[in-house]
Amino acid sequence: MDDPGDAGTGGDPGALWGLVDDPDVVRAAAEAADASRAGEPPLAASLLALLDATSARLLDHPIRPRVKATPGGLLKGELDVVKIEVPAVLAAGLVLDRLVIRAEHVRIVPGLRPRLQARPVGLRAYVSQANVDRWTRTSRLPIRVDLTEEGVMLTTQVRGIRMGQVLADLEVAGSFLRLAPKQMTIAGLPTPLVRFLRGYLPLPPLPRGARITEVRPGNGELAVTFEIEALDEGITPDIARRLATLTRLPIPGLR
Repeated sequence: MDDPGDAGTGGDPGALWGLVDDPDVVRAAAEAADASRAGEPPLAASLLALLDATSARLLDHPIRPRVKATPGGLLKGELDVVKIEVPAVLAAGLVLDRLVIRAEHVRIVPGLRPRLQARPVGLRAYVSQANVDRWTRTSRLPIRVDLTEEGVMLTTQVRGIRMGQVLADLEVAGSFLRLAPKQMTIAGLPTPLVRFLRGYLPLPPLPRGARITEVRPGNGELAVTFEIEALDEGITPDIARRLATLTRLPIPGLR
């Protein structure tokens, strides 16, 4: 898949639909977001804070991880798979219906400062039509975004009158989602301008080091999968204790 830098500038059509159609602008915004997050806590601490906040909100829905561990893995101090589902996650104004975190080959490397390692770490975000509608309103995008099995339908309206529609696929382009239009109508009539309409949807910031690996559209729901190739970060005694409580397994380095 091409990187955003390989795409054309797209011209004015994409901007008219509320899209970011300049790949350099997209890349610069992503780099600025990464720079602003330089002082953020490690991923493990951020995920634990997310679990704590969600558990405090949903007292009647305790979050319990699903853990797959084999005797051989435990002898090596390794969990084969740790899977956690977190409901109702707020990400930069977009409410995700649920976020599923799946980490493989999870282990603690002993040392003066133990290190948490996993390879790979996957995050799959599910968002419903209702939450997409709220996001487009709060982001003040001049379009309606409908999730369908055929792709994403973008509709522009002026005073309630439909002016144009674009049916587009969502393609993976590095750390971005790129719109690849398939059909376009203006005032109900097909138009060849579809080939000039290219752009990137403004997305919430991704976890550091994450890349998009899969986009799965459906009627009223969209699932996007991210992957971090490898996690390797130092952990504090507090994080070690919380991980031990979360997994409830005697993993070396957590006790």
